[in-house]
Amino acid sequence: MKTSQELIAIVFEFLNENSKYAVLRNYHGLPYHNSSRDIDIIIEKQLFLEIESKIIQIVSECHFSIITLYKSEKLVTYICASTKNGIVDIIQFDFFFNTSLYGVLLLDAKNILDSCIFNGSVFHVSKEYEFLDKYLQLKFLNKPYPKKYKNLKKEIEQNELIPKLLGEVSSFSGIEALENISSNKFKRNVFIRNMKIKPLKQLLSFLLFLFYYIKNKITYKGFSIGFTGPDGAGKTTVIDEIIEGLGKVFSDIQLSHFRPTIIPNLGEVAHKTKLKSEVDLDYSNPHRGGQTSKINSFIRLLYYSIDYIIGYFLKTRPFLVRRNVVFFDRYFTDIIADSRRSRIFLNPKFLYWFGKLFIPKLDYNILLTANKDIILERKQELTAEGIDTINEKLNYLSDKKDYYLVFNEGVPDEAVHKILTIVFEEQHKKNMKRI
Repeated sequence: MKTSQELIAIVFEFLNENSKYAVLRNYHGLPYHNSSRDIDIIIEKQLFLEIESKIIQIVSECHFSIITLYKSEKLVTYICASTKNGIVDIIQFDFFFNTSLYGVLLLDAKNILDSCIFNGSVFHVSKEYEFLDKYLQLKFLNKPYPKKYKNLKKEIEQNELIPKLLGEVSSFSGIEALENISSNKFKRNVFIRNMKIKPLKQLLSFLLFLFYYIKNKITYKGFSIGFTGPDGAGKTTVIDEIIEGLGKVFSDIQLSHFRPTIIPNLGEVAHKTKLKSEVDLDYSNPHRGGQTSKINSFIRLLYYSIDYIIGYFLKTRPFLVRRNVVFFDRYFTDIIADSRRSRIFLNPKFLYWFGKLFIPKLDYNILLTANKDIILERKQELTAEGIDTINEKLNYLSDKKDYYLVFNEGVPDEAVHKILTIVFEEQHKKNMKRI
């Protein structure tokens, strides 16, 4: 098994021999040292399509899984990951075909590549294009250029090539001229100029942007993982370790407990509407409530189902569309497995099929548990009978699609490794089908 640094070196060895490319930024130290979350590479689209299968082959031969595959009109992203002893090794490659925003072309790959530089290890963009790539996008988005790069900006302003390069993008001949116009005027200027000089290319770029925008909204590229199991199974520790590992690339990870919580706890609603005189807020004892009737249980089920359905579209799915990862420390599966916690005492088979029909599904449902005696050592306030009941329901779910039974009976790293192996391998299979 290779490390991510070895994978990077092999990818660049292949690119150096078989393609014309350039690293857009943070190229110092590559390919042997990588200082950033991702590696941005500019390459012409047709060439990338010709070598894509070989890059995927290299990733696979290094025993990495492509856990995220994202395509748009201007780039293809691979997030490649592997796990050893529960430790996540992860790297992101972004292959750009141009610099554009919302389908409006700013910089063409061919122009950037014609001036690229080889530093003895990798090809990288010239200083002028490194600056313009970031500056023009920030101007388009009406965001200020970072102060930490002010020295580079001053240096570039005096660069004799800048007026010529800007003239290829817009009708403005210098940075100073751009500074004095609004973002909206800049957008209009660039778009109109593109339509005059390269109308077919600009129109195609815009149509492709719309196509991928709609497609990526419908078929999100993030993934979701839910954890269910008895107290004492080690869910919190395992989740924290996985989040820490994936956080090396995924900068924004959502963690929810049991449900999205768009609507309040049912007991709080009953208290506010004066159906109950007081609310029991002793969350340290999740099994404190008594058994409820079938009618009461069904009302609870319907109430919390509203939260799962609405919360999914308001909170969870937007995260997934942005290619992030969503974790649930307990999800609807917990209603099936642990009736005492939710106080929904209905047949597990009925609850499973109800959830399958009406509750938005997670990509991976991890059923985390351990031997009864081990759990009792960890949580002495639990009962053997209660643990047996939960484990029996977990066994029932374990052969269902997207449910995975994992025993956490040793050190947490062992369970983390099992879970990550499942997720990484399944994500890779899904992404290979997409390709």
